[in-house]
Amino acid sequence: MRFLFIVVLLANVAVLGFGQGFFGTPPSERGREPRMLSERNQNAIQLEAPQSKVKG
Repeated sequence: MRFLFIVVLLANVAVLGFGQGFFGTPPSERGREPRMLSERNQNAIQLEAPQSKVKG
């Protein structure tokens, strides 16, 4: 019983290490290429001249 517990514990540690990227690139990051800032939704922000809210 103790042997089975140790085997399961080591398997869990190995899977955790693999998922976190201790053995190379993590599976969640494979095939992804980071996008440049200039490629992100450029139409989401529109720059205009500042407007003064204070009337004086």
